[in-house]
Amino acid sequence: MDANPKTISSRVLGKSVPRLEDRPLLTGRGRFVGDISFRHQLHMRVVRSPYAHALVQVVDATAARAVPGVVAVWTAADIAGLPPIDFRDPAAEALRPYRQPLLATDRVRYVGEPIAAVFAADPYLAEDAADQVIMEATELPVALDAAAPPGSFAPGLSTETLEMRAEYGDPDTAFAAAHAIVALDLEIGRHSGVPLETRGALAHYDALRDVLELYGAAKVPHRNRDALARMFGRSTISVVLKEGSTGGGFGIRGELYPEDFLVCLAAMRFGRPVKWI
Repeated sequence: MDANPKTISSRVLGKSVPRLEDRPLLTGRGRFVGDISFRHQLHMRVVRSPYAHALVQVVDATAARAVPGVVAVWTAADIAGLPPIDFRDPAAEALRPYRQPLLATDRVRYVGEPIAAVFAADPYLAEDAADQVIMEATELPVALDAAAPPGSFAPGLSTETLEMRAEYGDPDTAFAAAHAIVALDLEIGRHSGVPLETRGALAHYDALRDVLELYGAAKVPHRNRDALARMFGRSTISVVLKEGSTGGGFGIRGELYPEDFLVCLAAMRFGRPVKWI
């Protein structure tokens, strides 16, 4: 093997590198999380908030739990011992009160926030049972304008943007001696990444090896493995993330969301694989 750095660089930089994923995808052999299943798996359906901002009064899952074939219905009370979702990257201590719970507790803060999870052996049955969950809430003012005065995030916490400053050298002196300072107010419209693949997760717990496996993780499996291990108080060697084909990233496929944690917790509690699409 030629260890000369200049020779190695000339072989790679500026050259077209063949893509490894094209052949299986173009021949229909891609393996997305929706293509993976286990025997005796359960299907999860998530009940979501219809409100952008509201105080939760009641989440009534009585009717859903009574549907024949439903294994369980969780609300926040059923997973009260779990902490909020941790940040993937280290963040300022001031941000910790703003972490999201797996299922909404006293307040919902966006349309679609999970408020309950339904588990059944049939995905359509789980979806029908999810329609039986009743949420009662008191609507609160919503934040639509970034320039508007801050609102309330929670008692004692506002929606005011946290300013985090990182610097080196002496920027104050540099600005004071600058010939000119340009200040800009910039605005962008609402936007989101839209991958070609639906979101999905499939968790499998091997009790014999005491290993939790999550299929469907994307982009940063090692950091997400660490986040799962922290959430459930497990060692990192007992959590394995399996990534197959991924239908696009667009910046939103690197984080873990409530559903990813919920399928993992359910797989460990029920002793059966749990799938959510």
